[in-house]
Amino acid sequence: MQSRRIVIVSGVDLSAELGDTVLWRAGIERVFCPSVSAALETIPSLSPSLTVVDASDAGAASDLIRRLRLNPPTRLLSVAALSRSSSLEDEAMLRGAGANVVLSGHVDPFLWDGRLEDLLSVPRRRELRVPVLFEVWSRFDTGAPATPGWALNVSVKGALIETEELLDVGSKLDIAFTLPGSNADLKALAQVVREMADANGGYRAGVEFLVLRGDARERLAAFIGEPVEV
Repeated sequence: MQSRRIVIVSGVDLSAELGDTVLWRAGIERVFCPSVSAALETIPSLSPSLTVVDASDAGAASDLIRRLRLNPPTRLLSVAALSRSSSLEDEAMLRGAGANVVLSGHVDPFLWDGRLEDLLSVPRRRELRVPVLFEVWSRFDTGAPATPGWALNVSVKGALIETEELLDVGSKLDIAFTLPGSNADLKALAQVVREMADANGGYRAGVEFLVLRGDARERLAAFIGEPVEV
């Protein structure tokens, strides 16, 4: 199996918590950073498949994750936060800072390995900035107009969009945007998997494509330069 690299940011040994997960299996190269300063110096040059941040101090961990998201070389990284707290406020803080997933309480490989494997296998993404229109699914308001926003990066599995309104994790969207060099909309059914505030007072939402309409997958793959699975 091809080696995949992860960076673990912690001042203590996390093997007791993570040793039974996919992160400790053969084929995973683990790089350890004992401090925030070491992480900020090391991570940009390594381009890891996944960064795991010890969130025993949720505030400090959130600050590190936020700094990674604001730095162009690291803002697209997959980030998992390992929290010792069961507090919903701490989890919301970490997700708001940009963590893709928060592992809280006892880390059960049966529950978390699938999500961690997804983060380790994030497909190639390409940055862009194009207008996007989306409609939030709601059984209470079926006639709401489409909401404008911006798509900031795309992959064959999802996108990062910038909006003026907060989109709750789990929300389903009908989304449409046009790739550069194309004259036809790309349409998809998507679900919000991550939300965070940005530095300008707006919001960003990471969305996962549940259904790609028509030839959208082939067009995305061609734009990104990624082979299409047959």
